[in-house]
Amino acid sequence: MTSTTTLPRPPAAAGSDRTPRERRAVPARRDIQVLRAVAVAAVVVFHAWPQALPGGYVGVDVFFVVSGSCSCRATC
Repeated sequence: MTSTTTLPRPPAAAGSDRTPRERRAVPARRDIQVLRAVAVAAVVVFHAWPQALPGGYVGVDVFFVVSGSCSCRATC
């Protein structure tokens, strides 16, 4: 029969009472949130009044780029 040995666990590091998600959480940046809000507003105005903001669909691209950057930064 094969015996298995377990290695001792290293001592807990400072701040280890937080979950892994809490430890890698990136604080929200107000400037990024404002940029996302402006992008959403551009899309809403484009759909409500297309003649008022003919390039409003660009807000979708801006929103996805900013959101993707935030997501990547939080998981990398």
